[in-house]
Amino acid sequence: MINWYFDAWWKIIARPIYFYATLKPENWREKPLSFFLVSSWLLAAITSMVVFALQFVPIGAKLIEGITGYKFLFILPVVIVLGAMFYLITLAIVGGLFAVGFGAAFYIVGSILNFSAHMIGVKGKLDDFLQRSFYTSAALLIFIFPMALALTIKYGLLDLATFRVGYNFIYFLVSIYLYGLWAIAFRNITSTVKWKAFALAVVPFILLLILGLAFDKIALTKVETWIAPLK
Repeated sequence: MINWYFDAWWKIIARPIYFYATLKPENWREKPLSFFLVSSWLLAAITSMVVFALQFVPIGAKLIEGITGYKFLFILPVVIVLGAMFYLITLAIVGGLFAVGFGAAFYIVGSILNFSAHMIGVKGKLDDFLQRSFYTSAALLIFIFPMALALTIKYGLLDLATFRVGYNFIYFLVSIYLYGLWAIAFRNITSTVKWKAFALAVVPFILLLILGLAFDKIALTKVETWIAPLK
């Protein structure tokens, strides 16, 4: 399963045209959905690790501050168990949110592409668009890089303004890449000309940019309090 996932992931990221050209028809609820779930839970696992490092580690360090010798060895198992419980609870929450949220998003993208195909009267089934849409979840793993940036801010290596610029830059690059994947998928299914494929794939791309702008203006300012440098 893991070998299959990373083999497919690399083909999608490095050779998307080849991947879609050799992709065989399949039920989107099987391998495509499994691929998406692995992508979302891998991102959730990394995100949970970052939350653990940003929130639990500083709190835990303060709790055991000044405790040394045999006393530290005595409480160490308790600290490890509490840390593991905190991580697993965080993973369950984040993983569930990612699976539902991103799953709904990729389903909507597939539906939009299918509707666009019907609007111009070309061939294509909803299952085909959903299959390819869920495979584009490979791009989710690129968001591991903003997580690394968040850690550098917490420990004083970068400032908050730099993180915001870096995050938005990465988000824009991912959006561009997804736009390309959706256009390739649309052309692969409908055999339409290239310019039409890119023109019709622009609708979910615009929605993605609007979502990113809303996150930057609303949510990202609140996230900054989580990643403020340690004092």
